[in-house]
Formats: sequence, structure tokens, C-alpha cells
Amino acid sequence: MMLYLRGGTPDGRGGFKGGKYWVKFYVNGKPRRRPLRTRDRRAAELKAAELIRKAELAAAGAVDPFEEHRECPLDDHLTDFETALAASGVTDKHAGDRLKCLRAYRDAVGARGLADLDATRAGAWLAGLRKTGERGEAKMRGRSARTVNRHIAALRQFGRWLVRERRLPFDPFVGLRPLNEAADRRHVRRSPTAEEVARIVEAARRRPLEDATRPRKIRGAIASPKLSPAEEDRLRALGAFRALVYATGYGTGLRRGELGRVRKCDLVRLDGERPEVNVPAASAKSRKDQSVPLRADLAAALAAHVEALEPTALVFPAEDFPTIKTFKKDMKAAGIPYRDEQGRAMDFHAFGRVGFVSGLAAAGVHPKIAQALARHSTVELTMRAYTDVRVLDLQGAVERLPAAVPSGPAGDAPPTSPTEQLCPPLCPSTVRQTDSKGLTFTKTQDKVRGAPNGSTAAKPREIKASRGVGAQGLEPWTDGLKGRCSAG
Repeated sequence: MMLYLRGGTPDGRGGFKGGKYWVKFYVNGKPRRRPLRTRDRRAAELKAAELIRKAELAAAGAVDPFEEHRECPLDDHLTDFETALAASGVTDKHAGDRLKCLRAYRDAVGARGLADLDATRAGAWLAGLRKTGERGEAKMRGRSARTVNRHIAALRQFGRWLVRERRLPFDPFVGLRPLNEAADRRHVRRSPTAEEVARIVEAARRRPLEDATRPRKIRGAIASPKLSPAEEDRLRALGAFRALVYATGYGTGLRRGELGRVRKCDLVRLDGERPEVNVPAASAKSRKDQSVPLRADLAAALAAHVEALEPTALVFPAEDFPTIKTFKKDMKAAGIPYRDEQGRAMDFHAFGRVGFVSGLAAAGVHPKIAQALARHSTVELTMRAYTDVRVLDLQGAVERLPAAVPSGPAGDAPPTSPTEQLCPPLCPSTVRQTDSKGLTFTKTQDKVRGAPNGSTAAKPREIKASRGVGAQGLEPWTDGLKGRCSAG
């Protein structure tokens, strides 16, 4: 092994001053030169020894397959992971969110290579996201469980990819577990009622023209804007377009992205029997070809809307598609608050998709049919996340139960407690009786309060014999005691 300096200025003695060390060594008789990238002599010796050790192991066939990847910067692995996500067919939004979470972890813990990936450090960072902090005079609320779970999902997906690509021998984030989102839900959606749906659709139809013709204060005076007939027609068409978007979202349960990608050729048999809208795999969230049936009135409205469009034209172009701000204004015009008294919100997804599934449940549709129409993988997802019990007829359901309240004559006093209703109170009395064998004994009887003709009911445990021993409870009389009893 020989160390020498390169890259500096000549010192007049055949060397270089201010340069960095290089090493020259031999492996199997072949010379190799490697830069050590240091000006310190001791550090250069240590790095040169490590290089020689690795080169000799590689020459002997004992190579660590993960050594090269461990030396690679973490940013290069993230770039390769982004390329793999794009090749898998996920949306750009999903891939961008995954990389955003991973880069946030990298910056928070100062990770520079694969050796810095650790579940303990990741857990501490995730716990810090949940804490409430201070920023200036405002108090910052910690991240929700749903947001933290997004970061956990990104870390675990990245760890599985590293193992699958043979870049690490183990998953460094395998110990991370998702949080319980039900215990910390901050955006709870609610489903619209049938009345609210009609009001929002009607408000969306009227609002563009009403907002444009509403009197305004101009230079201190109240004046009504004057619109040309062409502008009035444009505003009426815009209102009808928004109303049709809302009606289609509520009537099909399509997501906002799926609605925005529906083409005229995806609307099948609008003027015939069994009209439906096809959702191609490229547009569906599940990446599968799907279809949803259409109501006859909705199919007729869509047929009139797409009559002049090209077969591949979008039914609801993005430039006219209502935004969440527009939807909130339409709700306000309809007199419906965005959040109800319980803090639950109704956004476009809640109005269309949650309202579609909840409406099916309120109509008594079988859960399996609702799952098929919602295009969910499980019935549990349809019933748990997309069925709002607020729109269901809970009162009518309990009214269909059999009656349990007793009904008697009007003059009878009702029982004072459930115990008296099932077990009426007894009035004790004592009588003297003689059995078939001539034995005399006394019996305590109880008259049932309210029984006809003073009928009695005997208490078996209170039977007492005057001479002899009687059996306890419901046991038969003991014949062995016959000799001890005297005849009456």
C-alpha cells in the first residue's frame, strides 16, 4: 500500500502541498488506485485499509450484496422509489404524497443513507407530530391520527420496497403500527337528506344568474346590473350544468375524479333500457372496469346534455366543474350549513358518494346490492364508512317491533314495577288439612291479590306438619317417617 498526495501545488520535492490523499495497492497482482478524499494522514490510512479489505473480500468472492446500496445517498433511493411508483400505475397525487411524507421524515431526523433508517427514530418523530405546540401567539394543534397514518403508510411502503429490491436485508419500519383513526376523527362527513339534495340542486341551478343580477352599490347608489341576452343564456346554462353535476354525483355515487373523466362514449343506452355509465379502469380508483346503472330521469337529462358532444368529449369539463368553494356557496344559497350542530361536514364527496350509499340504505336496498353499486371491496366498508344512520328511519324500525306494554281493563291499576307485573304480590293465610293417609298438617297459603273468588296459591317451602316431618321444596313425602306420625 502506498499513500500519496494529488491535486495540490508542487512543493519542489516531487510532492504536492494541500492536495488530498490517494492510495495505490495490489489485488491478485493487479494495481489499483483509489481516491481517499481527505487531507489527514491518519484518516487516509484508515480509509485505505478499509478499501483494501473490501477489495480482497470481493476478490475472494465474499461480497456483501448490500454494501453498495448502503453507501448510496438516501436521495438516490427516494428518486428510484418515485420511479417505481410511477411505473406501478398509481396517480401522480398518490406518488407525490408518498414522497412528501418520506422527505419530511428525512429532514426531521437528518437521514442521509440507509443506515439512518430506524423504527425508533421514526416512532419518536411520529409521536412529535401528534403533540400540540406553540407558534408565535397561536396554539398549533397536533396532527390527526389519519395524517400520522399517512406518514406511517409511506414509511412502511418504502421499507418493503427496499427489501423487495434487495437494497436492505430487513424492513427498518416493520415495527410501526397505525393509530386508531376512529378515536381522533376531525373531518366527519354527513349525508344529505332527500330534501337537502333537492334544495342544493335547485340553488345551483338558479345561483349564477341571481348573483349576476343582484342589486349592487355602485358609486354610492344601488343599481341592478344589466345583462345581455347572450350573457343570461350563458349563466342559465352554467347553472343547469352545475345542477346536472350534482344530480349525477348523487345519482351514481361516482367520485369527483371519476365524474371529471366521464366521456360521452362511457354513457351507454341513454335512450334505451338499462342505461348505465361505464367507469374505465384508468379512471376507477380500483383500476378495474366498472359500471353503474342510471335512473331513467337522470339518463334523459344526460342524453340531452351530451347530444351535441363528440364521442370522446368529456361530459363535465374541468373548466366548468364546480369547486369546493362553489359547492359551499350553493349550500349557503340553499340555506344549509357546511357543518351541522355536531360538527359533521358535508363536502362534495359526502353529498355525492356518501349520500348515494346512505340513500340506498334508507330505501331498504340489500347491503350486498349497495356494495355492488358503490363498487366497494367489502360490505363492511359500505356499511361502516358510507352509510349515515341519520337519514335512516330508526323510529319506524322500532315501531315495527311487537308490542311489549300490557293492555288491560281501564279500571285496573297498572303494576308499579316490572317485578309486580311478572310476579303479583301474595296475601298469606294458614289452613288445616288432612292427607289421604290420615295425617293432619297445617299449610300456609297465599291469596293472589286481585285473583277471582279469593283463589289461593300455595307456597311449597312453607308447608309445616303438626306431627311428622314433611318434605322440603318439591320433594315427595318420605314414607320412612310413616311410623312417627299419629293418626288424626
